[in-house]
Amino acid sequence: MTMQIIRTPGQSPMLPGTVSVGDLVWTSGLVSPSALAAVASGADVPARQQISETLALLRSTLDEAGVSVDRVVRVEAFLSAAELVPLWNELYLEVWPRPGPARITLVAGFVSPAIHFELIATAAR
Repeated sequence: MTMQIIRTPGQSPMLPGTVSVGDLVWTSGLVSPSALAAVASGADVPARQQISETLALLRSTLDEAGVSVDRVVRVEAFLSAAELVPLWNELYLEVWPRPGPARITLVAGFVSPAIHFELIATAAR
């Protein structure tokens, strides 16, 4: 039996918003829409705004795939600097009070200095 693969639109034509197989839903890397606009304009979007917008984008992306944020089982966060970890933890707990999904947080170099945060999630239907 072949399982159907379902894709929803993402932030760019190259990236799906989600890919679903059976009861699992994966997101592509999600970045704040304001941060993406800042890549072209050179504006500085504060990290708090980027994280908040990305979490809102996660909600809408999962909604479009028919699953809610409370069904997230794994979160992978990428920060531009270790100093952002306390802020990320604060905003994470607003979405997922203890205990939340399995998670990992990494400090990464992004392709643009305008981006401070990217998020990947896996959810179960």
